[in-house]
Amino acid sequence: MERSLRILAALLMLALVVGAAFVFFRSQVLKSAPSPIIAPTVSSATFSPNAFRPARRAATLTVGLRKADRATVVIFDTDDRQIAEAATTQKGRKLRASWNGRLPSGTLAPDGPYRFAIRLLRQDRTIRIPDPIILDATAPVVASDAKPGQRIAPGLEGSMGAYSFTLSADEPVKFRLDVRQIQPNGADRLVRRETDLQFARRKEMRWAADAGNLPLDKVGTPVGPGSYIVGWKAEDRAGNLVVAPEVVKPNELAPAQVVGVETVALTQRLVPQTLLAEVTLVRQRPGRSFPGTVVARAKGAPGAVKLPGAPAGFYAIRISGGGWRAWTPNAIPGGAPVLVMEPLYSWQATNPADADLSGFPDVSPAPLGLDRPLGAGSEPLLAELGHVAAEARSATRRRVGAITDMAIEDRGVPASTRVLIIARAPVWTDGLYRALRRFHARGGTVVVLDALSLSRKASRSSGAIVIEGQKSADVEALDPIWTISGAVTAFPRAAR
Repeated sequence: MERSLRILAALLMLALVVGAAFVFFRSQVLKSAPSPIIAPTVSSATFSPNAFRPARRAATLTVGLRKADRATVVIFDTDDRQIAEAATTQKGRKLRASWNGRLPSGTLAPDGPYRFAIRLLRQDRTIRIPDPIILDATAPVVASDAKPGQRIAPGLEGSMGAYSFTLSADEPVKFRLDVRQIQPNGADRLVRRETDLQFARRKEMRWAADAGNLPLDKVGTPVGPGSYIVGWKAEDRAGNLVVAPEVVKPNELAPAQVVGVETVALTQRLVPQTLLAEVTLVRQRPGRSFPGTVVARAKGAPGAVKLPGAPAGFYAIRISGGGWRAWTPNAIPGGAPVLVMEPLYSWQATNPADADLSGFPDVSPAPLGLDRPLGAGSEPLLAELGHVAAEARSATRRRVGAITDMAIEDRGVPASTRVLIIARAPVWTDGLYRALRRFHARGGTVVVLDALSLSRKASRSSGAIVIEGQKSADVEALDPIWTISGAVTAFPRAAR
């Protein structure tokens, strides 16, 4: 009995040795045999189903088979457990598989490393791809120290010429400067876009009031005055994107900031708006040509420079400095018997200047400030009114002054005025119309030179108006004269 047990044990040991030898031999044969797969290639190895670019929303494997077989591609985790099956297409001996990070239940797998594996059904083999794929569905956390309410000017040195701030992230990202400007129609226009990006956790950002697609250390073409949304984009290796601003809506731009770009500008009250240390003001009288004759000139610091007084008339005042210039109107009624009305209400209704630095142009139906500098293209407005004033002087042979519609509403038409000329002034208010009726009632003559004037109603609150809509005032009640030459009938014949 004992001898039989020894023989049985010996046979069992021999079987184990032979089995181990067979397994070892087979493994050696398999190791020495060519791999059953050819040229496995993994693309988008770090990916996110939330990636900005569609190509980064799934990891992809392409591979060839050495000989024909039926194959599937599966996903293994770091514990060598199969957790999902990749979407696979097979054409002959070529396989293409992709995995978007989803488990069979449809839920998203945890962030982390995984591996592709090819299961060969006929050969009963599973080939694991050694290169890991990284699922990262978590967007980076980005912090910014950008400050609000900053103003800069192209070409100036230091903080007066560039807006700087720092971005930091909890993982390496590509930070991109992204500057936009909102147009009067509400559309945003890309102004400055950074190129030549590198991965980093921290980056010093800088915008020098310039435009173009350039690296951050290059300065492009200077931009014009206005407000700009200085934002950024941050994209991690998986393609997760953080954008500032996330939406372009009023009061929802943070953490992006609105930066004002100032060159030179002048308000209706003749207050310079500029970062320059010195500016020049020139008062000119437009006539049959623009800008007309120079009446006065002053030079000095923006807070101190002042022009001397001027006789009654309509003037255009130019502010210049640093290679820039801008214009504003200047209406002086004096004691002139003939006044042209400066249509401040109408001009501001078409002026998209962003006075409150919200990033969005001040356009109707928003309240429109009446002391905003006029935007680009104001010269034709000034030239046209200057031409009207010159024609009035020639036709009536009298001094011609000017007055704003705002001044008429506040103080009425001066007692010395006999004729008030209105041209290209569609916007009116109840207060303005009442003042015109009072002027007509005391014997004054209203001259209206077009059919558009007093056709768009607005309401006024202090220094701002709100356009209410297309509603005309009763112009006929003012018994208007429709040509400048007809205005001479307002003066007694003996006085001519």
